[in-house]
Amino acid sequence: MQTEQCITMNDKVTIDESDLEYKEAREDWEELAKPFDFSSRFTENVPGILKGLNISLAMTSYQSQAFFLVRSDGQTIDTNIKRFRRPMGLAVTRDQITLGTFSEILRFNRNDAVISDLEDKERIDACFVPSASHVTGMINIHDIAYGDEGLWVVNSAFSCLATIEPGYSFVPRWKPPFISDLKPEDRCHLNGMALQNGEPRYVTTFNQMDKKNAWKSDGKLKGTLIDVETDEILLDDLIMPHSPKVHQEQLYFCESGRGLVCRYDPIDKRKVNLAQLQGFTRGIDFWGPLMFVGTSQTRKSDTKNVAPVSLEFDETYCGIWIINLETNEIVGEVIFEGDVKQIYDLTIIPGMSYPELIEPFDTRVKDTFKFPNL
Repeated sequence: MQTEQCITMNDKVTIDESDLEYKEAREDWEELAKPFDFSSRFTENVPGILKGLNISLAMTSYQSQAFFLVRSDGQTIDTNIKRFRRPMGLAVTRDQITLGTFSEILRFNRNDAVISDLEDKERIDACFVPSASHVTGMINIHDIAYGDEGLWVVNSAFSCLATIEPGYSFVPRWKPPFISDLKPEDRCHLNGMALQNGEPRYVTTFNQMDKKNAWKSDGKLKGTLIDVETDEILLDDLIMPHSPKVHQEQLYFCESGRGLVCRYDPIDKRKVNLAQLQGFTRGIDFWGPLMFVGTSQTRKSDTKNVAPVSLEFDETYCGIWIINLETNEIVGEVIFEGDVKQIYDLTIIPGMSYPELIEPFDTRVKDTFKFPNL
């Protein structure tokens, strides 16, 4: 018989206003109220790449409280910005965008009937409107992805992988072998998740510690890549790894602290560094032979860990890099400036080059409907 746990955080902890998580939560609200300063520059081939492939990009930046649609009309890049509280992981298809935020998961379904009412209707080729939300509480959600059993999420606060079901904040399904129990203590900073054949297969963590916020305080950069199916720790000397993804039977991930994009061969168990970029690498997706990679500016940290990439380069960039996997060459880039300094997730939206997304509080939502025929 399955047991249940009901936890009210105020009953379990005393909030210390100097605590990093508390400060970040407070700053999230303050950031949403600020005017937004943003600009971008890009290599001249990027608009043609996106338009020619008929794709666009979705990105999140928890630092700037923003969700981005990077879209093209073939001549220029338009970065469409929506504000959400602490947007993190993304799961995207032609017909749906799912977004993990501070304390809820939001789903947007495609409804192109709305396009005729939009200001830029001549260029917009798809529109996503709010369709559902699920309150998780502040589980410090990171990567999310749809598998055979529905939506899987990386629950960093409780150091586990979970699925989402009505009636529960989350349903814990797996935890690293070195984590003893489920408590909202973000012990090892479990952050990245790669699915294979409809099931979680690989994850990344910052260390192997089993105590509250250990990844912030122990000063040891001993990140891991773990096989979920076998619980085997495949690599244990990574510096701040993120964003594992399986592509053509190979595993790719970011060794973010070194600015690296890496490939891991599950057969010969060999790691290859494909590229070093001038930033904190995080967020990857693929289209044919092209890999799209996000980078963030390095920043001052309240933890003892310092990303080596911040010491290697005088300047780091927030942006998107396009890498040809056949040559490992950078073939295009977009650099963001202004208030956007961090990217968490980046994913390709297939089959559309100029999409739009309607925010939940937009007044048009009350007059937007989608239903099957009677």
